Amino acid sequence: MQKLVTWSLLTALGLFIWSCGEDDDPRVDDNFDQKSFLVNIGTNLIVPAYAELKDRSDELYASLQAFVATPNPSNLEAARDALLEARMAFQYCAPYQFGPAEQLGLVADLNIFPSDKNRIESNILSGSYDLRLLSNSAAKGFPALGYLLYGSEKSDEEIGNDFLNDDQRAAYLLDVAETISTSAAAVFTAWDPSGGNYLAEFTSDGALGADAGSSLGILVNALNLSLERNTRDAKIGIPAGIRSLGIIIPEATEAYYGGYSKQLAVANLMAFKRLFLGENLNGEPGTGFSDYLQARSSVSSNNNELSLEAAILVEFDASIALLQALEDPLSTSISIDPAPAQQVFAQLQKLSVLLKTDMASILGVVISYQDNDGD
Repeated sequence: MQKLVTWSLLTALGLFIWSCGEDDDPRVDDNFDQKSFLVNIGTNLIVPAYAELKDRSDELYASLQAFVATPNPSNLEAARDALLEARMAFQYCAPYQFGPAEQLGLVADLNIFPSDKNRIESNILSGSYDLRLLSNSAAKGFPALGYLLYGSEKSDEEIGNDFLNDDQRAAYLLDVAETISTSAAAVFTAWDPSGGNYLAEFTSDGALGADAGSSLGILVNALNLSLERNTRDAKIGIPAGIRSLGIIIPEATEAYYGGYSKQLAVANLMAFKRLFLGENLNGEPGTGFSDYLQARSSVSSNNNELSLEAAILVEFDASIALLQALEDPLSTSISIDPAPAQQVFAQLQKLSVLLKTDMASILGVVISYQDNDGD
């Protein structure tokens, strides 16, 4: 708590010094090349992340087509592997749910969890459904495929027979996979310079600055919103009972049927850390928020206090370490002892405060979404 209070005071002082030295044009920053920052994030992180998601989603669809044609254990295992790869690719798109992803409803198409198995079975039984409807949000996407490919207390042979003997079940599996592939391709195309080229808008001179409509403002808000609601709360807080009125809900974990929820959560947090550092998907360095903070902060470090960028990295590493210490299936771990997962939540909360309050303030960004945390 003392560190957080100290950083709040440093942030206020830093903002005062920055505001006194800022030019009339709010887009001008003598200490930092914001355009180069946005170009790196857009070109080397966002577009490649969506390209990877598109490719993995296409491979998933092809793998499921092969499984439906020949539903044997080998093809089932290949389909499951393809699902995991696509889900992992999605984790690296998680910080960028704005622009095309928001407009095209990417999360709604790909990753509303937990899945509604009753709705899924009802859709299959009727053979009549519209996956675009809001009522089917929890009956599609990766979680629905997880339910269909892993089932509930079914052997691999039984799962294969389900698809062999039920054409409507096979059709539903492919419809869900096609929706994922189509949605991922649409978002990538919208970002791609040879497509809709949202990248040009994201990195344009008109998008510079820190106001609500700037790329920086949009990116900082999207980062924090996704980290709080989709990572801290959905992946950990709800299953562990913190965001569910004290009720432990193991089946609310992200990959409940696949049993690799922790693996997805670690990749997800690594994606946020790479964004902070400006590293691409291969871990190669580039200009990131850490560089931006170094340039913008006018407060000297006293009494061996960490700089803000260093403090944030400490919290990232601590959060990742605690996540890695959990065991998959996360649902089982939480059922046996929710305390370690609750500790992860508390650590993510510390990270969230530094990013949402201190980093946003130093960068002059106003957090525009509503949250009930009180932080």
